[in-house]
Amino acid sequence: MNNNQPSLFSEKELARMISPTFSRKRNHAEWELRKSRLGAVRADLSKDLILSEEGYPIIKPFFGIPDSPLVDFKEAISSDDYNHWVHFFIDDVCFEQLWNPKYTERDVQKLTKFQGMFTPDFTLDPRLSPLQEQFNLFRSRTIGQLVQRRGSNVIPTIGWSFRRSFEYCFRGLYEGGTVAISTNGVLSKIVSFRMFLEGVFELERQLRPEVIFIYGERIDLQTKARQIWHPNKHIMHLRTLV
Repeated sequence: MNNNQPSLFSEKELARMISPTFSRKRNHAEWELRKSRLGAVRADLSKDLILSEEGYPIIKPFFGIPDSPLVDFKEAISSDDYNHWVHFFIDDVCFEQLWNPKYTERDVQKLTKFQGMFTPDFTLDPRLSPLQEQFNLFRSRTIGQLVQRRGSNVIPTIGWSFRRSFEYCFRGLYEGGTVAISTNGVLSKIVSFRMFLEGVFELERQLRPEVIFIYGERIDLQTKARQIWHPNKHIMHLRTLV
C-alpha cells in the first residue's frame, strides 16, 4: 500500500457534500468558518494518517474474536467499566461527536481504555451521493486508525448501500482477519435484503476474511468465513414489551 497522502476530496466536493445550496458567492472567510464548525475537513487528523493508494486510512487486520461483552458507544462514553468491546451499531447521531474537533481527542483516548472496538458505522445509504458515502467511510477508517495506532484492538465495520458502493466500501482494509457487519434494517425491504446478501458475497470475494462478526437479527448466510453472531439487545428488549 502507498503511504502518500493525496487529498480525498476537493474544496468543491466537500462543499457539495456538506451543503447542497453552497454558493461560490459566499466569501472564503464564511466557508472556512462553516468548515471549522462542522469539523468537515479535519486536516489536523488527516496529516498523520497512513493512507491506501486510493486515499483511505488503513486499518490493520485483527485476528480473533472479541472475548469481552459488547457495549455501544453511547453507553461506553460515560462508563468506567472497560472490560468491553465498543460497537457503533446505533444511530449516527449518537457518535457524530467523534468528528467534532472539540471531542475527538477526548473520545479517542477514552476508547483506548476498552478491550477493543469496532470502527464507527457511519451511514452508507442509497439516498446519499457516492461522495457523501466515501466521506463517511473516510471518517470511520480515520477514527479506527487513530485508536489502533495507540495500541488498541480494532475490528473494521463494513457497510454498503447499492452495488456502486462495492467500488469503495472495502478500501483501506487488508485481506484476512476479522470484519464486522450488521443486519440492522436489512429485513425491512426485499431490496435491502437482496443488497445485503450481494454485499456479503462481495465482501468475501474482495477481502476473504477468516471471521465475520455479525450484529443483529440472525439470518441464513452461506459464507466460507466463520460466522460469529451477536443479537441486538435493544431489539430483544423491545420484543419483551410486546
